[in-house]
Amino acid sequence: MHSMPAVTKSPNQKWLAAQSLDNKICIFTCGDRFRPNKKKEFKGHMVAGYACQVDFSPDMSYLISGDGDGKCCVWDWKTTKMLAKWKAHDKCCISVLWHPHETSKVATAGWDGEIKYW
Repeated sequence: MHSMPAVTKSPNQKWLAAQSLDNKICIFTCGDRFRPNKKKEFKGHMVAGYACQVDFSPDMSYLISGDGDGKCCVWDWKTTKMLAKWKAHDKCCISVLWHPHETSKVATAGWDGEIKYW
C-alpha cells in the first residue's frame, strides 16, 4: 500500500482518480463505499515522492497528470494506454488542469516557477 497524496473526482461524479506514489494512478468507484477498480490503472510516469495533480478531460475521454521529471502525460480513459508524453517543465510538473470549455487546451504548473497553457 502506497500513499495517495492527490485525488480528483471525475466530471460524471462516478470515479475517483488517486495519484499513487508507486508510479501509477488508481481508480476508485464512488458510491456507498469506495472500491478500487483493478482494471483501470494508469502507468508510465514517475511520481514517487511528488504529489502531482491528476485531472479528467471534461468529456471523460482522457486522464492527465504531471510527473517528477517535468513531463505531462495523457492516457486514454477506456484503454488505459498512454497517448502522449511531453517535456512541459524543467523541474517537477506538479499540477495539470484541463480547460473546461476549450477541451483541446491544458494548463500546467511546475516547480520551475512557470505556468504554461498548451
